[in-house]
Parts: sequence; structure tokens; C-alpha cells
Amino acid sequence: MVRLAVPPGGDTVTAGRRTAPQAAHFDLAPPRHFLLPAVLLLVAEAPSHGYQLVKALEGLHFGPVDRPSVYRALAQLEGDGLVEAWSDAPVAGSMRRVYGLTADGGRVLRAWMGVIKEQRDALDGVLRRYAATGSVDALLAEAESGLVAVGGTAWSPVSATAEVDRRARAINGRTDAARGAPTTAAVGRPLDGRHRFHLVPERSVVLVEARSTVGPISFGAMGLTGTVEVDLVGGAVSAGSCPSALVEIPVSALRSGNRLYDAELLRRIDAARFPRVTLDLQRSTPLGVGDRYRLEGATTVHGVTRPVTGTVVVELDPAGTLGVSGDQVFDIRDFGIESPTVLMFRIYPDVTVHLHVEAEWDGQGEEASR
Repeated sequence: MVRLAVPPGGDTVTAGRRTAPQAAHFDLAPPRHFLLPAVLLLVAEAPSHGYQLVKALEGLHFGPVDRPSVYRALAQLEGDGLVEAWSDAPVAGSMRRVYGLTADGGRVLRAWMGVIKEQRDALDGVLRRYAATGSVDALLAEAESGLVAVGGTAWSPVSATAEVDRRARAINGRTDAARGAPTTAAVGRPLDGRHRFHLVPERSVVLVEARSTVGPISFGAMGLTGTVEVDLVGGAVSAGSCPSALVEIPVSALRSGNRLYDAELLRRIDAARFPRVTLDLQRSTPLGVGDRYRLEGATTVHGVTRPVTGTVVVELDPAGTLGVSGDQVFDIRDFGIESPTVLMFRIYPDVTVHLHVEAEWDGQGEEASR
């Protein structure tokens, strides 16, 4: 069980960054009230001793499990005629009871599976609604736990501009009032000039959405590293500057929520030989609409480097954190990667890559001619 503190006044608390006074608490806990069907499932798989069930139940992650609660559940199920027990061969002079499923237990287990399916569908609906908010935290959650794969979000060829706008609205802390705020060292923000920002790995994420023969699938990864250099004027990124950036994505961190798909992807990319994808920014052009820029650079995947262009939104929040969000469509065959396949499952080569990075100022200015 995890206890989460909720800060007052809408302050944001993110990993590795500022914290706020605690005002309220609530517990994050796994599903409850599934002990009985879980026991029925385990004895349906194979007759078991009580102590074996304790260890197996822990692996189902339905919350804390202890021996007394398991034996109470077994007694209840046996009294209801859903499991039966018999004595095993004695070990060290003591008899051990083995529990198995009865015919009535099988019918009740089937009914329980229908209830669990309804609960899963309802939870999937919650996950889809959360992913649809388009917030940065929702994007991070997609990468952490394969939200899109679980929720079944449909893939569609959404224009990069629309996606950029959606991600831009989610960048934390940026308000119209903050755009005109002076940049002073007193509030921890960089002064005007050229500055270097280092990516915050736990707030930097890439999400790869693809189509497959079994429907939409997404691979996500956190832990991006790298640096961004920009010129600041009046509290914002200078439209006339020439920023530079190098972003590295750990290939082994890509996850879809399906181990077979993940293993096949890593095999196709040859992650052992090419453990990182790199994005190297070489040129940018302001588009004259808000903080949107057209970037030109190169990306290296699977040891193959190709030029890349795309549109991003760049934001500098009042705390001095730089946020960059953008989307781009790639054909993985351009990087010498064959479409991953597992039995009848195949991923199509065109993929949409969503990138959001947050970078913190390192506290030092950089010479523009460096």
C-alpha cells in the first residue's frame, strides 16, 4: 500500500522536484475482495496445500495476504462445497491437507470470472478517459504501464499540429500571465542569455503508437536523458535564436505491456548492439504562432541515421523548467528495421512518435559562441 500526500493550493509535486506541505492523505491500494475467486482459480489450476496458496496469492497482487486469512477462506469455501480437501502423505510425522476444486466450485468460479470481466471493462474505460485527457502525466502513465495497450485506444492518423496543440496545453505551469513575467535570479529562473537545460528523466517520455494486425498497440519509455541549449529573452525562448539539443532514449525501456511484443521489438532493433535512440537538433525556425517551432535535425535508430523535421511547442514555466512537446510519423523501414512479427501478429511499419521532455536549468549561462 502506498500513501500519497495531496498538496494544498494546487501546487504540483513531481518526482525529484519541489514538494509542498501535506494537507490530505489517501491510500493507493490494489483491488480488494477477490480472495475467494483467487483461491478458486489457484486450486482449479492444480490441487494445493494451504501454504502453497499463500505464496501464489501474493503473486496475484491483490493486496496483503497472510496465512490466517487464506485458511479462513479455505474453510469457508469447503463449508460451501466449492472446494474439497484430503490428506496428503505425511511429512516429518505430520499430515498435510490438499485442496481441490469441486464441480460446484467450477461453476461459481465461472460466475466470478464474469464479474471480474465486468470490473476490468469498467477500469479500462477509466484508463481510456484518463489517456484522453492528453495531460503530461497521462502520457507518462502510458509509458509506465502501457495504458494505451490496456485501454485499447484506437490509432488514427491525427495531424501533427493537432497533437502538438494538445500536448502543449498540458505543459505544467505555463500561463498567459507568466509570459510577461521578468526573468530574475531571485525566483530561480535563468536571466536573459544562452543557457543549458538538462532533461529530467522521470518527466521525459516517448510514446510510439503503431497499427498491427490485432489492433492498435503502443510502446512507451521514460528515462530520457540529454541537454537543450536555448537563448532566453524577456522570460521566453528567443524566436531568433539557434537552439541545440541532444536527446537519448533507452531502447530497453520501451514497454507495451506484452512481453512477447516487447521481446520481438528489442530483437528487431538489436537493442544489445544499439541500446539508444538519439535525436540531434541542428536547426530551428519559429512558425510565428505562439511558441511553435519547426525543427530540423537527425535521428539515429538501429545504427542508421536519417534526417528528420517536425513541429514542436517550446514552453518555459515560471519555475524555469523548459518543456518541449511534439509528434512525428516515421517508417521504421527507413532505419533498416523489419516489421516485428509474433506468429500471426504483425506491426505495420508506419508509427507515430509522441515526445515530451522537461528540462531544468543547470544554473549557469552558456556563451552563445560556444
